[in-house]
Amino acid sequence: MKRIGTTTSGSMRGRLYILAIAVMMILLFTTSLSNPGSMSADQQHEQKQADQNLDRGASGKESDQGANETGHGNPGEQASVQCGVLKLEQPGNGLGQIPLYCISGTFYGGLTPPNVPHKDLPILRGTFVPAAEMGRWGAFFLNGGSNHGYLLLAPRDWKVMTADAGMDGSVKIELQDPSDPKIHLTYLDTGSCGGCAIQRIGSYFPDMKTWAEDQGMTPDALTFEKRSMMNEHIVQYRMAKVNEAYPTFGSAYRFHGQDDTRFTMLEIEAPETRLKAVQSMLDFFAKYPSAIVY
Repeated sequence: MKRIGTTTSGSMRGRLYILAIAVMMILLFTTSLSNPGSMSADQQHEQKQADQNLDRGASGKESDQGANETGHGNPGEQASVQCGVLKLEQPGNGLGQIPLYCISGTFYGGLTPPNVPHKDLPILRGTFVPAAEMGRWGAFFLNGGSNHGYLLLAPRDWKVMTADAGMDGSVKIELQDPSDPKIHLTYLDTGSCGGCAIQRIGSYFPDMKTWAEDQGMTPDALTFEKRSMMNEHIVQYRMAKVNEAYPTFGSAYRFHGQDDTRFTMLEIEAPETRLKAVQSMLDFFAKYPSAIVY
């Protein structure tokens, strides 16, 4: 009988341990819900992916949340539709145009703006795209509100895999080459998260590490194969990431004033044979590194 009592006591302790773990998980979960504004678009996208994976695991089926207007319906793919053209005033070559693709993004909190801008985007001046290459490019646009949005240059057959806007104003957009998914592009805007911007400025700009540390932020220890300042606000770089099949070519933008600190970046994983196209995308980003006003 004593032995039975010992076994029962051990079983009770085990149940209490499991209950304690469950309570901790509930507290962590409800805390994250009670303060969602602290999550960036990147973090919220990761949470969404984790939730979708749980749903797929529970149902044994692929989620249909990736279905889009163009009929692809691939898991994780965002909707995008041609919604006009983007006009480019080319130095010495007059006016050219490329198709404009409007993205249906995921907006966490607040109102979701229409994916199509309420009026034509302005003519972009000083952006050179050779006439012979006009047929390969498209402009991808995520409308951010009543008068602004995020504009990227990419091959027109690329697919939008992520388009998320966080409650803190941060934005993450990912595009992918359908013929080789290992070739992809990532755009990130840290939005109103000043600490996020300071930390990333200290990580990517060679002369800003100490400045970021003085602000109480710890920059990432990144290893660059090459890094060069294009002007006081733009840096271009190359790095090799452990989990990427191809080199990473990137560009980052910084702005910091007394009450306003901003950071955006564009990274492209692609083989050396695509370097010319990669540079065209990075050059376009350098001209329009943050939200464009229309």
